[in-house]
Amino acid sequence: MSEEKRAEFNNKMTIRIAVSAILIAVGVVLSYLNPFGYIMIAGTRINPFAHLINALTGVLLGLSFSIISALGIAIIRFSTNIGTIHAFHGGISGAFVVGVVSYFLNKKYPKYVEYAAFTEPVGTVFIGGTITALIEGFTLANLLFYWWVFMLASVVGSVLGFIVLKILKDSGFSRKTFSD
Repeated sequence: MSEEKRAEFNNKMTIRIAVSAILIAVGVVLSYLNPFGYIMIAGTRINPFAHLINALTGVLLGLSFSIISALGIAIIRFSTNIGTIHAFHGGISGAFVVGVVSYFLNKKYPKYVEYAAFTEPVGTVFIGGTITALIEGFTLANLLFYWWVFMLASVVGSVLGFIVLKILKDSGFSRKTFSD
């Protein structure tokens, strides 16, 4: 690797780390300060803003940084008691799916990569909701209940994420700005 390419890689990596840290902070602050930041349902604090951050990081920063950001938000929310243990599997699974889908969309259809934000509920609901049902005692009623609860937050968050991504794209910020 030439010195010029190495410097460019280091610059992109530094930007990705900084943006990830900022989005973790934004996700935590929106969870805590906003009176509508979360809703307590059956021991789970659903938080649409965490899913908004998942959509942003998955599309803009890629798979690794989306998972790290979701983990960071979950750790801080759980340790400060503004989140529950379910923030881990709900957030990380949504971030994972967005990161994977945005990777493939970016390879095939890069101008539509922001549509990967709409896949966040797939991971959160079907993976995260299923894990929650397993933790809480698996029954069909529990499974469907947690799928519904996780759907409430993740759909709102993914739509908000898509809107923010479109605004950022119109402003000149896209996945290419932060990765590639």
